[in-house]
Amino acid sequence: MCECLRELCRQEQKKELTLLTGAARETFEGFRLSYYSDQVDPNLGVSPRAVMTGTLQTCRRYAQSFTLKSGNLLLNGNPGLGKTFLSACIARTVADGGYSVVYETAVHLFSCLEEAKFTDSQEAKRQAEKYTACDLLIVDDLGTEMTTQFVSSALYTVLNDRLLAGSPTVVSTNLQSDEIARRYSPQIASRLLGSYRLVAFVGEDIRLQKARET
Repeated sequence: MCECLRELCRQEQKKELTLLTGAARETFEGFRLSYYSDQVDPNLGVSPRAVMTGTLQTCRRYAQSFTLKSGNLLLNGNPGLGKTFLSACIARTVADGGYSVVYETAVHLFSCLEEAKFTDSQEAKRQAEKYTACDLLIVDDLGTEMTTQFVSSALYTVLNDRLLAGSPTVVSTNLQSDEIARRYSPQIASRLLGSYRLVAFVGEDIRLQKARET
């Protein structure tokens, strides 16, 4: 592919990511650590802000130094703590580096995979192929979809295929490790917990904090 065509593809990908994630507004520099308490949490042994400072550094470093051998991240924590925000930041930064990035919510990913499997939609089939072929796949909000036998099977296939290919994947979820095993399968839990770097998100729901500010 010539450089001018490659640049055109990059620009189209950026537009698509912006529509999906709002990534034009969401940057690492805009991640506000002030939303996280600087008081020591007895359960953590440190303050939520200290934990989230490390989380921000991990995500920023992953995105800025991304290569095809960067490995996988599992962004884990309760709702409203910034997982989607930092997922979007990773997507935009990696895409800016010239890599192909597919960012999907879990709900849309499984809907597309189901359509690709059970209908003749060529668009769905092309999209499903991207989940395996892209340099970086980001699955946001795993666990918000309705779990069925198909969903569990499709999730296993996507995760396993990318692991076998050595293709980096970022997954964000509100589910704890035992919930992942119960909701999907021990095999899926093993892959997520054994082959992904766990990145913890802690603190108080930012959406609730913002609601109180208004």
